[in-house]
Amino acid sequence: MDHHRIRIEMLGVFLLALFLFTFGIWDQPAQGFDGRWWLFLQEMFRHGASLFPTTYGEPYPDYPGTATLFSYGFAQLFGAPNQLANILPTALASAGVLALLYRLLAPLDRTWALLAVLLTALTTQLLEKSRSVCLDQMVSLLCLGCFYLLHSGEQLGSRLRQYAIFPLFVIAFAIRGPLGLIEVCGVACTYWALGRYRSRDDAWRLARKVIVHGVIGLLLLAACWWLLMQLAQFSGGEAFARQVYQMQVSGRLDESGEPFYFYFQLSLYRYFPVVPLALATLFVLRRQWSARHTDDQVQLLVRLGACGLMILLGLSVPHFKRAYYILPMVPMFAAVAAYGLLKPQRWLVGARRFYLGLVALLPGLCVVVLLVCRHSWQKHGYWPALSLPLMIAVFIGLQGLALYCWRTTRDLPGRRLVLLSLLALAAQWWLLVKVIEPAKDLQFDTRGFVGQVEQLRGEDRGTLVFLNLGKDTWAVRYMMNLDHDEQPRFIGKDDLSPLASLPRPAWVILARKDRALLAGTALEQATPVFEGRLNGNPCQVFELQ
Repeated sequence: MDHHRIRIEMLGVFLLALFLFTFGIWDQPAQGFDGRWWLFLQEMFRHGASLFPTTYGEPYPDYPGTATLFSYGFAQLFGAPNQLANILPTALASAGVLALLYRLLAPLDRTWALLAVLLTALTTQLLEKSRSVCLDQMVSLLCLGCFYLLHSGEQLGSRLRQYAIFPLFVIAFAIRGPLGLIEVCGVACTYWALGRYRSRDDAWRLARKVIVHGVIGLLLLAACWWLLMQLAQFSGGEAFARQVYQMQVSGRLDESGEPFYFYFQLSLYRYFPVVPLALATLFVLRRQWSARHTDDQVQLLVRLGACGLMILLGLSVPHFKRAYYILPMVPMFAAVAAYGLLKPQRWLVGARRFYLGLVALLPGLCVVVLLVCRHSWQKHGYWPALSLPLMIAVFIGLQGLALYCWRTTRDLPGRRLVLLSLLALAAQWWLLVKVIEPAKDLQFDTRGFVGQVEQLRGEDRGTLVFLNLGKDTWAVRYMMNLDHDEQPRFIGKDDLSPLASLPRPAWVILARKDRALLAGTALEQATPVFEGRLNGNPCQVFELQ
């Protein structure tokens, strides 16, 4: 085994992935969930590092400040906060996941490693989140890192590597809170639960490892939580500490939210084809699980599949769910799915034919998607400025290469899978970067609206008021475009009396659909001084003098 060559190839995977996850991103507007992190970064850049991120100058309870500190470091390096600094920690973690997955599988089979990496990157949810801010991608790197340390430590007989996972528990908590530590600890416990045993003593030894890792994880969770509560009280007092508990614990365990099958439903599109292929592979190969005691590949396959299942099933229990929570399972399931494609048995042969047909035709399908999107988005003004003939030429070129690879790799199924998957990834990435992301920037533009309103407010500015607009959603989209601190007023629809006592001049922003709320107020007969779209929603602006 050429470890030096594998390390060089691992570095190549990392650099290529980092390019894919950061290309075209510099000072683009933050969209969706990224807007909150953009505001976190701006306020930290203006006021310095803090234990918790802040909005409106107040600590925000849902996350520790760790991830924002990473972005803050890159912003200091660039000299100003921008979207690249915002997403770079996630992009680095995502590239690290692909590189580490390759390092894990390459000593056994390079083709298996390459296909697993490509399947991971082809997962729509992962590819999109790798180009945005996503703490779960950082947890994904820690989960896979925990698995790799345990696996390599067991192979090399290194206790140091096996003990090195415990700092990962703490880092996961520092990044993602209790959820992060629980996921990494769950990977460690699942890994040892499926170890090799040939006698009752071996089984008892593995059981002890599971119990010890679980107990250590529980103790670290308690210690980290106690420390977090102390830091919360230091940052914002007792009331803020209660908010931290509500947001990071009780709020995630309430009985409102999504049903148990929510993530399985997502696997049919956001996590397709990795999750369906992985589950099918585990089912078809269930009779070979006992071979893990003698076959290294089967042992690794079973452990990876079990860890992926642990994350999928474990996070399906709480009702509070988000599509990106289960991202840490993707590289593990991708390894299982790649194994099933490379060594298909029974009806997995048909699944491989379907997958090959899908990736072989994907560049051509992208042309269809391109034309449909152009027809739909152009009439709404969301179509980006791009050369349609050039885009079609790129996709046709990729389709031609796919057909060529199909013909020339008839007797090399592994190479065919890798090459067609690579071309499919190129087509999917090109469509995302050149069409979908720029179209979203146009559809959910906030800079134009904010620029117009701030020009009206002038140098004196006055009081900024959001009427029946969410403090954590709409207002964030506005605030992230300001180059100064602002303390806006928030007025709910249930009590409009504060409108009468606002310091003048005041600038009131509300959704156009909520215009009826102004009945009986000083603005009932007023004419909007500006109308536009904020984050894709029609809004009106009124001036109170």
